[in-house]
Amino acid sequence: KATVSVLNWAPTGRRASRQPPPHRAMSKNADKKGGAKPGKNAIKDPAVIAAHPDRELPRFKQKYEQLCQKYGCPAVDKFVKRLNKETAAWKGDAGEPRKFEYRVGDKGGDFPPNFPIIFNNESLSYAQTRAVIDALAFWPQPWKYMNIIAFWKTWGMESKGDEQQCNGDDGAMLVHEFLKNDSADGVNLQHLELIGNGITARGCSYLGRALTQNECLKYLNLSYNRHIGDDGAAALGTGLKWNSTLESLKLEYCGIGWAGGEDIGRNIVRASSIKELHLKGNTLGAKGVKGIAQALPKNVTLTHLDLSDNCFGIHLMAIEALREGIESNDSLTSIDLNLNSLVPAGTRELVDMLKAKPKIETFHIYERAEDHLFEQILVECKAHVDKKKKAGKKGGKKGKK
Repeated sequence: KATVSVLNWAPTGRRASRQPPPHRAMSKNADKKGGAKPGKNAIKDPAVIAAHPDRELPRFKQKYEQLCQKYGCPAVDKFVKRLNKETAAWKGDAGEPRKFEYRVGDKGGDFPPNFPIIFNNESLSYAQTRAVIDALAFWPQPWKYMNIIAFWKTWGMESKGDEQQCNGDDGAMLVHEFLKNDSADGVNLQHLELIGNGITARGCSYLGRALTQNECLKYLNLSYNRHIGDDGAAALGTGLKWNSTLESLKLEYCGIGWAGGEDIGRNIVRASSIKELHLKGNTLGAKGVKGIAQALPKNVTLTHLDLSDNCFGIHLMAIEALREGIESNDSLTSIDLNLNSLVPAGTRELVDMLKAKPKIETFHIYERAEDHLFEQILVECKAHVDKKKKAGKKGGKKGKK
């Protein structure tokens, strides 16, 4: 991943290669009159069929290049090449468009062409970032969903103009403008990664405001923005209180301390609809973990909680609060407390908690825990998984009428 890449996806990869050539698919499903008969899962929406990728992708590329000219910046070469390659992949023999209305949509997974747009470790100026974000408004609406957009280490902490690397907070501001209008524009972005871009609390305030208006984003990863801190966590939490669609939030190694942990507990754990919360590598400490633990009894959606490497294992107070919170929560199935050196009394507390919570199937703790306690945790988790499997088998059997 150290190499520079904009779009890290091959349209002619293994999944695509399993699809039969267009002429074979047509002949196999041909009816008696010689026409083509759509498969069971064929695309039937006329608006979707009309939006031919081999025509729409070049139009999208043209809009992007026009925006680059407008803002006076060079187009990202790898981005343009990937769009050209994807366009070519949607053309059949002799340059004729494929009859993709007969493709299997559910299992094939290649229509519409929602390949991930990934800018990896490439320095983008403010103008280049703006051109990419603004171009997304021209993504063909009949395709309905755009899957992934990711900016990995493409922005920085400081910027002196369009010729310099885009400031992380300015990049977040541009993303904010897109997200707040996305539900109405119809792009419907579902997965967004802004990793290691120097985003601070200011950038989080933009994103938090966007989340109050966005109704389609499901996954947000802001990891390795080490200056987000407590204020940034609070800004995101304020926005997430009013958001009902985001399911997974990653804030790993973001410099969040105990005050940010309390805000996360109050606004995200207690009041949002998040299902997966990843907080690895922060410095929540005992007070921050306690703030999150005290909010768990009020939560009904969270299934995975990652508090690994957060400097609280030696504080029995925090572990007791965590035990009480988990025992009063009915949604959690996976908990990660790895890389926190737990005191033996704290580990015993967690073992007792696991015995009373059969829904928890995955539970990670630091391997340096006492051997017999570590073994007990393994045994308990295995018993929970086995019990669920048996219940599934019983539920799956049909009785005689």
